[in-house]
Amino acid sequence: MRSLAFILFFVLGQSNGILLAHDFNWKNLLLASLKLREDLDYDANIDSYMQIFRPDVWEHFRNDEFELVAKRKESMVLMKKQIANHSLQETYSIRATTSFKNYDFDLKSFPLEGWSETSFFHESSYPHGTFPSSFKVYMTNPQVVDAIPMSEAQAREFVKARKNRNGDVNRTIYVLMNIRIIKLQEEPDNLVADITSCQVFTDLAFTKLIHTFDFEKGKAEKRKQPSSEGLNVELASTPK
Repeated sequence: MRSLAFILFFVLGQSNGILLAHDFNWKNLLLASLKLREDLDYDANIDSYMQIFRPDVWEHFRNDEFELVAKRKESMVLMKKQIANHSLQETYSIRATTSFKNYDFDLKSFPLEGWSETSFFHESSYPHGTFPSSFKVYMTNPQVVDAIPMSEAQAREFVKARKNRNGDVNRTIYVLMNIRIIKLQEEPDNLVADITSCQVFTDLAFTKLIHTFDFEKGKAEKRKQPSSEGLNVELASTPK
């Protein structure tokens, strides 16, 4: 299995074509896991909940068995409410790096070094109490992020713009992927998600968008950026 290198971020709005999404972190993955667990034992996990979500309360009362009883009851209400309010419809945004392969002259596109159903993103935390120390998120449809369509003329200019003085071509590109968690994969620390959309950028700052994949509602719409009228070679981020 292959763990993916990625940069996490939280988007507060829509900027530079970046799609709005929620934070991808261990706490949110924990809530999604708890929401999906039909056999969740609240009593067995209430102390860990306080340790993670109410650390000040836990530190102040954990050694006082009399006060701790009241705080457990109080925290139980909060725990159940927080899990109930956690929507599985929310999406998470992940920034990842990949690369494009040699141009496919038959398909008129650059195939991507993609991912498989055994690839995963992960987040870890300490302390974690009785909860899993890390969560892995696998994707059901990684094959949909397959290639960047481009005419042969555009592709030629694109490669040329990314070539340095020694003739080396910088094939690294940057991917902004939105995913939606849909189920557990056997163990509560393994989650499964659908890729709902994906944007491809040529720069690490994620400002030079060249292609968008959109898979919402099962529709694999692929919108090219720039248009077929011609490639803006400034998007190519020419290496030094």
